[in-house]
Amino acid sequence: MLSHDTDGVCGDRRMYSGGLSMNMPHHHHEPRVLILGGFGRVGLEAARYLIEETDASLVLCSRAAREIPAWMKKSAAHRVQARVLDIENISALETACAQVQVVLSCVGPSGQVGDRVARACKRVGTPLVDAGGYDPLLRSLEQAEKDTPSGVPLVINVGLLPGLSGLFPHWLIQDRCAGRKLEQLDVHYVGRDAWTYNSAWDIIHSLGGFGEDRGFCYLQNMRVVRVSMRQASRKVLFPAPIGRASTMLIYAEEIARLARQHGIGIARVYGANIGPRATLVCMLAKVLRFYRSARGIDRGARWLVEASARDMRKLAPVYGMRVDLRYQDGTTDSAALTLADTYRATGAVIGTTARCLLEGEGPGPGVFMLHEAVVADRFMRQLEKLALVCIQHEESEPSRATAGMSV
Repeated sequence: MLSHDTDGVCGDRRMYSGGLSMNMPHHHHEPRVLILGGFGRVGLEAARYLIEETDASLVLCSRAAREIPAWMKKSAAHRVQARVLDIENISALETACAQVQVVLSCVGPSGQVGDRVARACKRVGTPLVDAGGYDPLLRSLEQAEKDTPSGVPLVINVGLLPGLSGLFPHWLIQDRCAGRKLEQLDVHYVGRDAWTYNSAWDIIHSLGGFGEDRGFCYLQNMRVVRVSMRQASRKVLFPAPIGRASTMLIYAEEIARLARQHGIGIARVYGANIGPRATLVCMLAKVLRFYRSARGIDRGARWLVEASARDMRKLAPVYGMRVDLRYQDGTTDSAALTLADTYRATGAVIGTTARCLLEGEGPGPGVFMLHEAVVADRFMRQLEKLALVCIQHEESEPSRATAGMSV
């Protein structure tokens, strides 16, 4: 049970203490987890984590009949079953959600799925961990909360970006502030991989701010300050194998929430897709405003899938995040996080969140982003234990975006 203070992550809402008693049918002795999109890359990685780290039984769902992978049959055949389920069939979706303790939504693209899975979980009273959703789902669910409060936690944006991208700076703030007043927060994200169509669709869609295009901007006293393209770029040094990368200002709702929570005066977020061909596609898609229509998003997504696959012929996948904190007394703290397997790490983040809910360590009822729903220190230690992330700290000194990192 956690309270709401600088170490808490659940607002002023109570934490679940019932753990596996949540929504559990009386005839089940072990928790059951429903994984929508269970045969996709992210869904299978989330399943891998839950098989290895919990005793939960899993229901892997897909729109067409699929065979359970051989490795899964060998290690956990008695714990896994496959199920055909189309999330557009709301009645069947609600029935499936009502039969388990936690639902993991790994279906996409998020912009096409919308809020149907989240609303189904809300109606039947089953906790949700959603790998995507992004700002549109957040707005939809928070508006719905005003009319009918949820009886269970609905945790959305549980991936690398957003998700870990909000949790990591939240953890660093809690770990390093030590009573100092935080004045400025700078966060940088970079990544490359052979993106699936669903991932690429969401990336292209995000270029337009999910329907609220703020352009290149940062936050100053919670006001959005727009700048020119020339003023929006910044070169940042990441640990190997990334090195120096060019990034651009973007708006990130999870960082806006962190700034509000911690009373941060200036919050800036920079991001970049660092596969060379993928970078070009993203630039073209933004300039040509592909994000304005479903047809444009589809075209941009297909280009990005092809470009990123070609990038990966000579490059390895990688994801990096750098966080710089500046305090009112002039001192600073910085840290960088890197990982090599983006899809496995995403699955582990989703699986770890589900485990928190199953073990009664999640938030109380309501709508949450990842950093608001879990205990940051415990969560980050679990990812380090799995050897999925590498975290490096920089000695406290006046902040420099291009400073080197030391272990």
